[in-house]
Amino acid sequence: MLMAASLLPACSLSAKKVREVDARVTVNRETGLTCFPRELDRCAEASPLLELGQNDIRQGRHHVTLVEYGADALKLRVHLIRSAQRYIDVQNFILRKDETGELLLNELLDAARRGVKVRLLLDQMFTFSDAEYLVLLTMTHSNFEIRFYNPSFYKAKMAKHDWISAIACCFRRFNQRMHNKLVIVDDTVGVIGGRNIADRYFDYDTNYEFKDRDVAVFGRTVREMRQSFDWFWESPKTVPVQHLRDVAEELLSQPPQPLEPYQPSARLLPLLERSTNQKHIEALFIQPAFEVERLEYFSDRPRKEAFPEDSPKKDITRELYNVLISAQRSVVIQSPYMVLSKRARQVFADLRKSNPDIELIFSTNSLASTDADTVYGNTHKHKKRYVERLGFKMYEFKPYPVDAPDFFPRWSALILEKKQGVKSEAVVSGDNSTIPMPAPRIGLHSKSFVVDSQVAMIGSHNFDPRSEGFNTENGLIIWDETFAQTLEKLIRRDIEPQNSWIVAMKPDEEQEKTAIQPVQKTNPEFKSWSYGSTSLYELAPGKEPVPPGSPDFYRHYYSVGSFPEVIRTRRQVTVIFLGSFFGFLEPIL
Repeated sequence: MLMAASLLPACSLSAKKVREVDARVTVNRETGLTCFPRELDRCAEASPLLELGQNDIRQGRHHVTLVEYGADALKLRVHLIRSAQRYIDVQNFILRKDETGELLLNELLDAARRGVKVRLLLDQMFTFSDAEYLVLLTMTHSNFEIRFYNPSFYKAKMAKHDWISAIACCFRRFNQRMHNKLVIVDDTVGVIGGRNIADRYFDYDTNYEFKDRDVAVFGRTVREMRQSFDWFWESPKTVPVQHLRDVAEELLSQPPQPLEPYQPSARLLPLLERSTNQKHIEALFIQPAFEVERLEYFSDRPRKEAFPEDSPKKDITRELYNVLISAQRSVVIQSPYMVLSKRARQVFADLRKSNPDIELIFSTNSLASTDADTVYGNTHKHKKRYVERLGFKMYEFKPYPVDAPDFFPRWSALILEKKQGVKSEAVVSGDNSTIPMPAPRIGLHSKSFVVDSQVAMIGSHNFDPRSEGFNTENGLIIWDETFAQTLEKLIRRDIEPQNSWIVAMKPDEEQEKTAIQPVQKTNPEFKSWSYGSTSLYELAPGKEPVPPGSPDFYRHYYSVGSFPEVIRTRRQVTVIFLGSFFGFLEPIL
């Protein structure tokens, strides 16, 4: 094991190989432009968004716009890329080579051909790993650069034995990932939030969709975002893809080839047409923008040992907890995974002690809606702690919420596409282990909170041990009552009875006598080793919502078990088994 760890740095290319690769790239990479150099705007599309950002910079203002719908989020990115005049920086945890992933890659390449400097920074672990395609991207244009963060064994694609070796020899290094999500255009407009780049984040996956959230940022704060991006781009943990061993081998062994002409699929064409419609863009992102007086961008460094002593050393989790600790009336949190660290539990215990009547709400996934069964195993194990001891109102999202057509403007199109057999490529999660439906299964992926209806946070931080100690994260804190109340309203709609089940303690013997009897379930539920003190509850027809603990709760709600709508017992067994015997894995889940 020690030998494997000592050999890890030696996996990088030799200096000689690096020179060979760089020489071939320099000689063969395209340098011509589709826009005359004298065109200082790089033949960019006119953009009301960049105009707003420039005005905000001149006047010292800040505007932000919530981006709730996936298709709008894709439209925003396409519009900004086509409007860029100087540079585009994109940082993300995942980029899939599916329809929307290829679309954005080709939009970035077109911008590079116009003369825009494009930098694409991706985490290596779950991003596409096609060495041949990475070579084609690298050779397409000198204005386009792509780098991977923390590539294990200096490879784009890891074989099964690589995963085992990395876990055995150097787990902490292997497990530390870049979870940041960021788009920056011309130091003027930025996009930050929870979305990765794949069909399921933009409402184009017919099997599984994420309900996610971004915020578009206009003004001077965008410069801080770019500084954060620069830290990562120049970090020793970041490697140009042509310096990865498998990519370099492909590049040196094959004659240079051009990237095949790109043709977007027919279902993307309406979105592309509307992305250049200025009135449509204004209606989506300018008219609903909030002018806010105070906001703060936060980001981890690429990792603490990567920079000298005088570099920023903020504990961003502590910054977030400082905001939470200030709560007097309410904390409303939404995260796909509810795995509270010891540190987080203490924060909420202190809040409950100092404000016994404070409202603590947590909106998260059910087993039926989650994309991560192993993480849910830890959630299930600690529900009693969260609900009874900390006093959370805990809501678990349904895989087929009633309000789905409002959450996804492409809902009817997705149902039709699914019926026609349209599927997304390169999917590694989202197994449809629920009741078969003509629509996609849905999971929460947004990471947000609101404190006292006055302060809001949107970003990549999941409020879990991974976000605290392993992954790098980023986000935006906004002190603005109107913005905070708007965000809180959106989260509270997600937890309404038609969209989420509520977690509650099972009734005692006296309450059992008057409780609504559970409906007959057709879905098998694994009983052995089950944590029997809590259940998920559904509001009964004709009844009004009341909180757990209310004398009328069990007369208004009926139990649907721990894992409603999950039809494969294997998933239930996995959750119970992991929660029972692998609690020590909590920090890395």
